[in-house]
Amino acid sequence: MEALHTGAGIATLSTSLGIQRDIADILTRQSFLIMVAKALILYGAPTHRIEETCALMARKLDIDASFALLPGLMTISFSDPATYTSDTRHLRCTQGMDMNKLSKVYTIALDVLHGRSAEEANKALEKVTTEQGYYPVWVTVASWMVSAAFVAPLAFNGSWLDTALAGLCGLLVGLLGVVAAKYPVYGNVFEVTSSILVGFIAKAFGDRVCFSAVALAGIVVLLPGLLLTQAIMELASRNIVSGAVRMFYALMYAFFLGFGLTLGAEIWGAVSHSCDSSVSPSSSACEHAVNPWWLFLIFPVVSTSINIVFNAHPSQWLGMTLVTAVGFTISYFMPAKPHVTPAVAAFAVGITGQAYGRLTGQLSYVPLLSGVLLLVPGSVGVRGVLAIIGSNADQGFQFALHMVNISVSITLGVFCSSLVWYPFWRKSTFMNF
Repeated sequence: MEALHTGAGIATLSTSLGIQRDIADILTRQSFLIMVAKALILYGAPTHRIEETCALMARKLDIDASFALLPGLMTISFSDPATYTSDTRHLRCTQGMDMNKLSKVYTIALDVLHGRSAEEANKALEKVTTEQGYYPVWVTVASWMVSAAFVAPLAFNGSWLDTALAGLCGLLVGLLGVVAAKYPVYGNVFEVTSSILVGFIAKAFGDRVCFSAVALAGIVVLLPGLLLTQAIMELASRNIVSGAVRMFYALMYAFFLGFGLTLGAEIWGAVSHSCDSSVSPSSSACEHAVNPWWLFLIFPVVSTSINIVFNAHPSQWLGMTLVTAVGFTISYFMPAKPHVTPAVAAFAVGITGQAYGRLTGQLSYVPLLSGVLLLVPGSVGVRGVLAIIGSNADQGFQFALHMVNISVSITLGVFCSSLVWYPFWRKSTFMNF
């Protein structure tokens, strides 16, 4: 009898330990899904693919989960049909850009899809999230300065004087960005105060510089073109709520920047007692663009500096620069048609980026992002705001409509490139544009 009771106790204990192990395993897999969802947002994965990627991971890990992404918020709901219970998690995180860490997260996610355990993946993912950025702060700030300086002649037809002044503005904006990252209270007004400062400096030099070239180049990293293009992509992917919210935010963001530039110019007018505080470019100051042949030497410098701003690893620079060069070449030499040129350039960028990803085994989204960034219409939106504030409402609304048209054209080109690759390489949609 005693032996019977002992055997029953051992069986009960064994069952209890087995249940605990099963629960611990489920919690580990759920923890991995939470961590990977947060990492995808923090490191700049394509927003219209995050829900799809997380759902794919959940199916592979045999977890019943649903995902909903809004700007700044990710909702994950875990359910257990056997016990009729559910657990909902809300992740509040702001989207960032870190191509080096995003590539590592992509590798970990692929390993899980190929059979790696959730426990091992959790440890690897935790190591990625806790490690420091690849570049020190001073390198990032310097890259802000270089990108602002040389994008003035590359994208805004600036002169060499515009280039130097835009570099100074980019340096100051980069320093303010460091302050904003350290003090979240200031982060709420970082973009507006940066544009005020840039507008003030650009206007202080009067007719010696092209105001629009210096001002837009000085805040080039802050321009909302990529944000608007992502919103259009979300709407095209039937993510209606998230896409609509992101589009409204992108348009308001352009208004913030345009208002800041105008306010900065008006502050200079008040300080200097100048009668001219308008933000309309002087025709004479904006006619001294650099020799077009210089652009082919300037382009690699701009591309490299933007790669550093996006925290891309040096091993990713080659692909990013090559794909961006394809988009730049087509945009430069093709006749300027606002609906056709961006679509063709984006299609070529998509084809080239995905081909590079397939040949190298790297995340093709990284070179795609850099290529699309050159095409996005953020400066067009800010020009529209400047025109509206400058009492030229008709021209301003034309700029705003032009910005949306370019975003739609880019979306069409990128999605068509994915459609071309899909029959040959079905993994191309995983964490991709």
